[in-house]
Amino acid sequence: MRQFTDAQLTAIAQASADRSAFDELFRRYQQKLKGFLLSKMSAAAADDVMQETYIKAFMNIKKFRAESAFSTWLFAIAMNEYKQFVRKVGVFDKLKDALFRQPRLEHSQHEVDALIDFSKRAADLSEAQYSVYVLSRVYGYSHGEIAGRQDMPLGTVKTYLLQAEKRLKVSANE
Repeated sequence: MRQFTDAQLTAIAQASADRSAFDELFRRYQQKLKGFLLSKMSAAAADDVMQETYIKAFMNIKKFRAESAFSTWLFAIAMNEYKQFVRKVGVFDKLKDALFRQPRLEHSQHEVDALIDFSKRAADLSEAQYSVYVLSRVYGYSHGEIAGRQDMPLGTVKTYLLQAEKRLKVSANE
């Protein structure tokens, strides 16, 4: 497989979902991608983002259009995964700060349990539901502002928010 060009490997992976062709493509850019991520985050976090990037790229290889280089497409996926990782960590930190804002020496077990419970329940949401919920409930954006930021119709924003709230409420009652 090493003798093939990126374009040839891409064509093989797209036509037959050949994992070895995709693995060779990914391997070619793995070090640069890892270096890029390590410049922004810890090694453990970079490994997680690398894994998510590999999965997303492999699952969506048929959507790749040779309008740009494979490496450009792969780095775009990695950047989106990095942003998603940062958003999730940022939301967790913001919730933690809000929960522990009052200057006290200790926090009730109930408060700690509530924070942990929210993080577990939020993992059940789709990426879109999670983003819309966080933008609305944590950052306080209006439905219209979220629609603009997420580049989605207003009705879709409202639907995702309702779905997220319903899922979080169902999880809380389980």
